[in-house]
Parts: sequence; structure tokens; C-alpha cells
Amino acid sequence: MRLRFRRWSVAGMGVAVLVLSTACGSDGGAPDYGPYSTAPGDNDFDRQPSRIRGIFAESVRLADHIVFATDIDPDLTTVRGGGISADDRGFHETALSPQQRAAARPFGVAGSFGIAAANRPAGDGPPQKYLAVSLTAFRDERSATAAAAEMARVDFEASPDNAPVGVDAFPAALSHWRPGVPSLGSLMAWKNVVIRVYAELPDPDLGRLVDRVTTTYRKQVAGLAGFDTSPVPDPATVPLDPDGLLTRLVRTGDPLADPKTFAAFGVRAFSALSPEPPHTFGKYSGSGVTALAVSHNKYLYRMRDSKAAAQYGRDLAADPENSEYTWMRNVRGLTAATCSQATRPDPKSVQARRYRCVVVRDGYVGVVYSNTETDVRQLAAAQYAIMGDPR
Repeated sequence: MRLRFRRWSVAGMGVAVLVLSTACGSDGGAPDYGPYSTAPGDNDFDRQPSRIRGIFAESVRLADHIVFATDIDPDLTTVRGGGISADDRGFHETALSPQQRAAARPFGVAGSFGIAAANRPAGDGPPQKYLAVSLTAFRDERSATAAAAEMARVDFEASPDNAPVGVDAFPAALSHWRPGVPSLGSLMAWKNVVIRVYAELPDPDLGRLVDRVTTTYRKQVAGLAGFDTSPVPDPATVPLDPDGLLTRLVRTGDPLADPKTFAAFGVRAFSALSPEPPHTFGKYSGSGVTALAVSHNKYLYRMRDSKAAAQYGRDLAADPENSEYTWMRNVRGLTAATCSQATRPDPKSVQARRYRCVVVRDGYVGVVYSNTETDVRQLAAAQYAIMGDPR
């Protein structure tokens, strides 16, 4: 089965994905599940065709293969935008001109994701260094090749001053610049994906600009290793959760694909949405996180193994996040959950999250939130039960 997946800032999403917990004592007795079901989760959200779900999922799948700007130049530490740039309403990659977006649509855009970064924050003057990279999946290789050619053509014809540029290491790349302007744009079809690179440097040195684009292509093509390039004739059939992470979370809301409330991510994809992609990626991968999911007021981390899960649960339970927590009584009859109460609101979260419990089971770590003390314990008990059900 194919593994399918706007710039969402982690802080802006209010996705405090750093919060889970581990084993601690309880007061004994049978767990109280309250209104929550402990039956195995259902993947009904993936059964029927849905362009909203499919294009979102394919875009996130692309994000799990995108190069970080700091992989190209360590000075490019300031994220300047990016994210998912296609949905059921169309292709809306903001780094592309309206003419380029219009040129791409007829070829069957299945998903798109981009990332852009500079060496200084916005508002500090124009960037001296800037790099934008996007990946757009088309229905098949032939469509991607035709789309890249048409997008490059309309962009080149937008100005009579544009001049073609060759990238020797990648002869299939379609590139141009405006002589005297320190930027270079390039498009290249790689199987069923179109890679777009746009680079700016302090000086209009064409040789250095070509080197920057060449390096980006090399690292981006390497990053696409393992990407499933089989045809996508209909993105409405792409599943959101082929690995069953969302079915291991208690269902408490509508299962509509959304980065804030219902989604599954690879570690690189989730990191690409953060203000500091390489830092976030290093933190998760270094802790043994291999994938994660969000479902409303719950988060799930799939870990490398049970030992990594136990340690990560301990780390998360001790992490104060953006608020301060104090220990509280844990879940009755459940020693694998650690619960705590916020002593003040989280300034970075739109949602009020007064109580949290971190739950560890086998190779998974989950975190649940609630504004009611009894409810968070019931939710944690149900979450533990579901995490152990075989899929």
C-alpha cells in the first residue's frame, strides 16, 4: 500500500507534541473509562474516496522527503514560509506565479509541499541569502515532465530579460535568471515529482547561483530515495493513515484531515512544519520517535522500541512544555500513566489544557489533555487500552 500523506507552525498549531508520559503509581482498583470506548479504532475516514483527505495526505507524504534549507547552507536558519500548497480547491504554491500554478493544474496535481528559509528574519531588510524548495506530485511521470516544461515556459516568458541557464549536473533542469539580478529559478521533473528550486545570493554571481541550485538538487534527489512514485490517477483514493496510528487514538471528534486536529506524520514531515526544522527533527529522531499522530486533544508517538518508549515517556512527563505542571493523582488501576495539572495557562496554546496524562505501552507513547480532572483520567485509561490492541 502506498504511504500517502500551508505551512503550519508547530507553535501556531498549538500542537504541543512534546508532551507524553510514562509509568508511575496509581491508587489501585479497576480503570474507569467513563464515556470512552476501548474498542479498536476504526479507519472509516480512509474507506471512502475524498480529495480533501487524499491531497492533504499526499502533500504530507512529500514533506517527509523534503530537504531542509540548512542542509544546503547552515546560514539559512530563518523559516520564511512554506507548507502544504495544494488542496481540493486547487494548486496554491505561493512561491510560484499565478501563471505557473495555472500551467501545472491540467496535469493532475496530487499533492504539494514547500519550504523556504533565509539567513535573517523578515523585517530585517531583504535576505542576503534565500532558498525555496518545493515538491509537487503529479499523477504520473509523463504528466510531471510535461508540467515542468510548461511551468518553466510561462515563467521564462514572463520577462523579455530572462536568459536560460544550464545546470550541467542536471541536464533535465529547466533554469533561467535575469542577468544582473542575484537569483536563479529552476524546475526539474524527477519521476512523478516536480522539484522547484529558487535561490538568492548577495551578489549576481551566476556560477555561485548554479552551484547553489546544483547542491540543492543533489540533496533533494537523495532525499527522495524510497519515495513511492507509482501513478496517482486519483488522489481521492490516497489514505491518510496507512500505518494505523490514528486508529490507536481514542476518537473524540470528527475524523477530518487537518494538521491541527486529525493527521498522521512522518518525523521529517512534522519537523518541516516547525520553526526550527533541523532542531525538531534531531530531537524526535534522537529520542527514537519514528512517526506521530494528532487527534484533537490527544497525541501518539510510535517509538523505535519499547525501551525508547519508556525513556521518552519519562522525558515528556518531566517536560514542563510552555506551562508549569504539578503532579496529581494518577489513573486508578493503571501504573503506566503519569498525570499532572497546569499551574498556569499555556501562552502558546489556543486551547485550554488544564490537565494532561502521559501514557506508555509497548512501543508507543500517548498524551491526552482535558480541562476536567476526572475526564483526563478516564481518557488516559481508555487510551492505554486502545494502544495495546493489535492492528
